[in-house]
Amino acid sequence: MAGLKVTTEPTIEPISIEEAKEHLRLDDDIDDIPVLTFIKAARLYVEKFTGRSLITRTVQQFLDSSASTLDPLYEGMRSGILSKPYANYIELAASPVISVTSVNFYNDSDTQSTWATSNYYVDNVSDLGRIYLRDGGTFPTDLRAANGLEINYTAGYGTNRSDIPSDIKLAMLQYMTFAYEHRGEQDGNSPPMLPTILNTLLSPYKIMRLGVHPYTNILRTGIS
Repeated sequence: MAGLKVTTEPTIEPISIEEAKEHLRLDDDIDDIPVLTFIKAARLYVEKFTGRSLITRTVQQFLDSSASTLDPLYEGMRSGILSKPYANYIELAASPVISVTSVNFYNDSDTQSTWATSNYYVDNVSDLGRIYLRDGGTFPTDLRAANGLEINYTAGYGTNRSDIPSDIKLAMLQYMTFAYEHRGEQDGNSPPMLPTILNTLLSPYKIMRLGVHPYTNILRTGIS
């Protein structure tokens, strides 16, 4: 299975406290801490909805294995086809990818080794970042049962607020307005519906990931 850990958090939020106060029409003497809470909540919503990182951060992604070296046979019945029985790439969970610093792997004795960069190419142009196996390259083998592969990389649009697309920032402001207007509502009431403009603004940025078998990275296009 894949696990993702942020090793260096973003240094700033995509929206400043001053921008948030102006949009919410709050007085300047309002405490900054609750305003910052609304900003963070809006960022987390946008990042989860789109599958994207906004302000640049460094992350570690752990995988139990690389591509499968097993015979791609399955028990039971299936409909559909395997259009790509062996994946020659590893999907990166945080997008957009800026660069991959290193790929390490661990054997059953927890000994760390570094996967040579001559084995792979990093696609950081596509929305969905991938590490592709080069011709003649090989995936690490003799991995421990869990978290045998460790990928260290940076992801995000940039280190400045101006690097974030304007419609993503607008969606954050809309989410903040919604959360602020519905703050303090009591339990028992029907939960308010998020404004539809959020879906309109964010849908073009939503990353669609193909189904990859969590243990073997075999791409499945059929119906299980």
